[in-house]
Amino acid sequence: MPDTVERAVAAGPALTGGSRPVAPDPPVWPERGEEEARLLQEVLLDGAWSAPAGPRTARFERRFAELQGLTHVRCVTSGTTALQLACEALGLGPGDEVVVPGLAEQGTAGAVLDANAVPVLVDVSPDTWCLDPAAVAAAITDRTRAVIAVHLYGAMPDLTELAALVAAQNGLALIEDCAHAHGARWGERGAGAIGTLSVFGFGAGRTLTAGEGGCVTTDDAVLADQLSSLRDCGRPPSGTPPPFWRPVQSGNHRMTEWQAAVLLAQLDRFEEQRERRERVAAVWREAAEGSGFLRPARLLPGVRRPPGHALALSYDERALDGVPVETFRAALAAELSVPVGPCFQPLGDSPHYRPRTKRKHWLSAAYWNAIDPARSDLPNCAALHRTSVVVPHTAMLRPGAEDHLAQALEKIARGADRLRRWRAGPGPLGSHL
Repeated sequence: MPDTVERAVAAGPALTGGSRPVAPDPPVWPERGEEEARLLQEVLLDGAWSAPAGPRTARFERRFAELQGLTHVRCVTSGTTALQLACEALGLGPGDEVVVPGLAEQGTAGAVLDANAVPVLVDVSPDTWCLDPAAVAAAITDRTRAVIAVHLYGAMPDLTELAALVAAQNGLALIEDCAHAHGARWGERGAGAIGTLSVFGFGAGRTLTAGEGGCVTTDDAVLADQLSSLRDCGRPPSGTPPPFWRPVQSGNHRMTEWQAAVLLAQLDRFEEQRERRERVAAVWREAAEGSGFLRPARLLPGVRRPPGHALALSYDERALDGVPVETFRAALAAELSVPVGPCFQPLGDSPHYRPRTKRKHWLSAAYWNAIDPARSDLPNCAALHRTSVVVPHTAMLRPGAEDHLAQALEKIARGADRLRRWRAGPGPLGSHL
């Protein structure tokens, strides 16, 4: 260890007033520059600000399809909207059930609710943090119509097994929620290319962002035509009804040309960013595994190019002489100058997933009972939430990031006594929490 690093480690964690953080400056995100400005100016001047698929939206759809190995891409206002339209395109409705992982953003299950179907929350694998195929198989009934496979943080579910499971059921659809999986690959195929329908989000925290926006994708030409109508007030695609198109009730869910312009510029940066994340994440996973108190979410053999959305870690406070996970997260955040927090709270008791607070979901007493999140049993989700440490992808993009996590973990491990004393300050949770 170089002398400067050794001195920093000896001075103690930054959280307790020790040496300066390992990464003193917050990362710049999103990265942006002249190309974003040029394309936005182009939109401003040509006046084509919105259309069912404006020139920049159509160009982005083609380029994103090439990136992920997709056939049909339809851009919409957000990733949540994309998932809602995917449910509508499949014709989901009352009496239908959809299997959803209990560890996901609330919008994943919320989109199913908005179709008046029942989200069936199932547990995840404690190794991958993603859908457990055995739990999915046990949850399937004669009312099941779809399974939503969520790519979570830096890992992916077993898409081969899930696709086989769905294929063995008559009429069952697989929806990939790829909000965390831009650029990822399962085997030779891109994330999103395996499901019946797949959705991506382009919100501010995503690895490909325009602040907001999303898209829904499919290989099925009939579904693609329905999605075109669903995003554009029910109008037929391109103004001319195709042979198998049918009229549909919908609203305006179109992406603007402003968002598409930013996404085109961001795509030019994406591959270099993805490679940096993949390189740094591999080094960070080794550092975490070697620490003795962190275990990364497992990457299955099918993951050829892992999602770079975040580094998901499980923490063992016993191995660090009792430093609580909340203190560890705060200490790591101080060293890396980024927010470090827990994973999603299980949907069974998440404060953000409250389906029975909306009167529109009162369809019947049976439905009201079926959508009660408290009915779910999600022990793996709960255990992961308690012990989780999630580092955002932005921390991986800084110069020298390869060394940052190992140095931060060394400072924290050697400063464990200071962290425990810091935690034990006055007040119920310590003076600094």
